[in-house]
Amino acid sequence: MARPGTPHTSRSPSIRVLLVDDHALVRAGIRRLLEDAGNFSVVEEAGSSQEAMQLARRERPDVVLMGMNGLCLAVLDGARRFQRQLPAAKIVVMSIDASMVIPDRLVQSGVQGCLTKNCTEAELLEALQAVHRGERYISLQLARQLADKRLSATPRSPFEQLTHRELQVALLVTQGKNTAEIARSLCLTGKTVNGYRNRIMEKLGVATEVQLTHLALRHGVIELACGC
Repeated sequence: MARPGTPHTSRSPSIRVLLVDDHALVRAGIRRLLEDAGNFSVVEEAGSSQEAMQLARRERPDVVLMGMNGLCLAVLDGARRFQRQLPAAKIVVMSIDASMVIPDRLVQSGVQGCLTKNCTEAELLEALQAVHRGERYISLQLARQLADKRLSATPRSPFEQLTHRELQVALLVTQGKNTAEIARSLCLTGKTVNGYRNRIMEKLGVATEVQLTHLALRHGVIELACGC
């Protein structure tokens, strides 16, 4: 029997879900919710995007449900890899906040569904079912904030003008990575990384890495303690 307030799904085919979150307790709670709903089966769990990709190649899930803390680079890159390597898998991301940079970046990365982690059980189930049908889903909270931002005179985040690669480099810089470390992480040359750093500083109007980090904190792009 379906839970009160959730869609009746006993006659629907099972939707195979891969759970991705770096907190085991969060995964356990979502697993229980999905299994109790009646038409979902959790095929595997992963603690990182890299692990999830390995499991997805084997299990071929219908939907990949990914937890995201802040503007987590690993989730953005993981979504792009899923889009390229396993395009049949639908991606739904649950973010810990409603940062305005996130929805646009996630959609660009191939994500079909965006939710916040304070969504209701019914909304989570609705989102998973919608993307499984081939639809896109953005939670009401995110949709309202996106609409408010576009209709208001509030300045847009300066980070929205960065390309995906520039955003990758910027986030790694805010993590204290030097040029050599960033080059190894992104498989680039040091010269290329320095070129990106210069363009980032120019676009954002900052002169130092400390100023870049402060700007990222101010616009909610990073947190003081990021769970990425």
